[in-house]
Amino acid sequence: MIVTFDIANQQFDFYSETEWANQLAEWRYELELDIDDAQELDQYEVVEYMYGDEMWFEAVPNKF
Repeated sequence: MIVTFDIANQQFDFYSETEWANQLAEWRYELELDIDDAQELDQYEVVEYMYGDEMWFEAVPNKF
């Protein structure tokens, strides 16, 4: 499970591995308008380009 925290709205979002992969793919698609090699960015770079210091994320173990 991936947890994100958005400093701007002070909210957490939770993603399964599949949801996170889909979200990253969507953000990479948006970044292609400005960055030629957006598909080559790792997840940290994608979040940095999209949100700068306003968002961070962490993988957490799923105990359910």
